[in-house]
Amino acid sequence: MQEEHADQAYSEAIQHGQYSERIKGLRGKYDHIRLLWEDLITAFYLRPHLESVVKKKETSTGGLRLYDLGCGTGDGYDLLSKLPGKTKLGEHDTRLIPQELLEHYKGVDLNIELLKEGENVFGHYDHVNFCKGDFSNGLPVEEGESSYDLYFTSYGTLSHSSDEELEKLLIDIAHHAHHGSLIMGDWIGRFSYEWQDLWTENFEERTHMDYKINYLYEEDERDDIEVSSFPMRLMTPQEVSTIVERAAERSGVDLEIVRFFDRSLFVGRHIETGTYNGNPQPIRSMVNSLHEPGLRTYFPDLKFDFQPKKGFTWQNRLLGDLADCWNSLVDYTMELMKFSDRSSSELLPDSPLTEFPALERAYEVMRQTVEVSKGLFGDTRADLIESQLGFALRSLEMNMQRGMGLGHGLVAIIRVNK
Repeated sequence: MQEEHADQAYSEAIQHGQYSERIKGLRGKYDHIRLLWEDLITAFYLRPHLESVVKKKETSTGGLRLYDLGCGTGDGYDLLSKLPGKTKLGEHDTRLIPQELLEHYKGVDLNIELLKEGENVFGHYDHVNFCKGDFSNGLPVEEGESSYDLYFTSYGTLSHSSDEELEKLLIDIAHHAHHGSLIMGDWIGRFSYEWQDLWTENFEERTHMDYKINYLYEEDERDDIEVSSFPMRLMTPQEVSTIVERAAERSGVDLEIVRFFDRSLFVGRHIETGTYNGNPQPIRSMVNSLHEPGLRTYFPDLKFDFQPKKGFTWQNRLLGDLADCWNSLVDYTMELMKFSDRSSSELLPDSPLTEFPALERAYEVMRQTVEVSKGLFGDTRADLIESQLGFALRSLEMNMQRGMGLGHGLVAIIRVNK
């Protein structure tokens, strides 16, 4: 029943027209945040672990095999095939996985409409295969099907599964995988600021949230349109670890969690809907504006108004620190631009003192950016300074996250040891 509700909600989103449309920009599924923040952060943390797998494949007879669970329209293939490696400025091809090394990509999903869209976009590749499959009863594989190097999920896919279903899936993967295979599991973070109203210290009291894809609609449309909802499992690292440990014990295979990370602490989809938090803010829209060429952003709307919730000490401290650093960087950037406007010979102001290395580095980048912008062609604020501020804010989210379930997404990277 849970899968049916989710399937209906995604079908509605497709019919709306913006869920599968591959247009970069200020809104929709593939907005700037999705492509320049969320996908990139996922790639950043996965890369060092997948890199060692790729190196082994370069000296073996077989190619890289990828299994995308809950593949949707093939976003996993798009992300993984473009995953950047460590490259130099003079190099042209930045991909970690060379096209000739990618032997097989298998994408499985329940929603036929999503699969058709994925087939339309990526189906011309011989090594790509989309098929309908339900992993609520375990890993969908054919008899004799070879193991995969990466079993991949993205954007909350595993929060659709119950704990028992997830445990069964991990057991099946453990048996099917080979030594060194990676599992990337993606859930909804329990303590995301987007749903602060749902925070609880009693995890048994609230295991799921009633999730809506109403962020695709304009603000004045949301109250007038009936949007289907579906349950999504809220997770912390402790809850994920418990399920992984049970699966490892039952399968007899060592499932080693090598990394947890949070994704989208302040720029998630529901930061401005107010559906689950009484303090909605247009932060995602404003950061999207930073990355839009030729468009100047109203900086005061970039400031984050973090409201702590009584009784949640460590959550308030970590998110409050990030909000303070975020706002300080926006303030300093505005100050830099004011000084730069006054006189070409006047020295830009020094950055404020801070105890956070990530903020200190971001201050330095923004000061250098404003300095070098003088004399360049075009609208340097819209096309250079603002985009760099966006990347600097992204660096704060990346470097100040702790993998504690404070983001829209909580991601675990797991290595199979046999």
